Amino acid sequence: MLTSATAAELVDALRAVIRSGRAVQHHAYLREELPPGAIALLALLRREGEQRLGRIAERLDVDPSVISRQVTPLERAGLVRRRPDPGDGRAGLLAVTDDGDRYLRTHQKRWAELVATALTDWAEDDAEALIAGLRRLTHDIRTVRELAGLPDS
Repeated sequence: MLTSATAAELVDALRAVIRSGRAVQHHAYLREELPPGAIALLALLRREGEQRLGRIAERLDVDPSVISRQVTPLERAGLVRRRPDPGDGRAGLLAVTDDGDRYLRTHQKRWAELVATALTDWAEDDAEALIAGLRRLTHDIRTVRELAGLPDS
């Protein structure tokens, strides 16, 4: 069983990975005028399709005002489109455009290349073990969230 000291060490290590990942991901951006959350928003729309702003905020676990601020530069750049919701004229639906899909694919390819460069001395087995461990961690954290009645974002 995991000790509280090891759990605390794991939390610290995860925070360091997240900080480092954000720094590297920032350099993978091809269009600096886009907000930091742009990739997550585009990826969600590509994966799950057209959605209302409120649903996007719920899925990304942020306030709707955050998504609203992120959408404006994405629309201006032609990476997302907004149209009225036929079921509720007051609401809008957001979708990724073809340009947005191309931008996301290019960004993700560049991000993967940066990670591959950083891990050049890793054996394939080590990378696969890390992937398996991260998937297990994600599953277990989701399970705890569900048991606690917290939303899954």
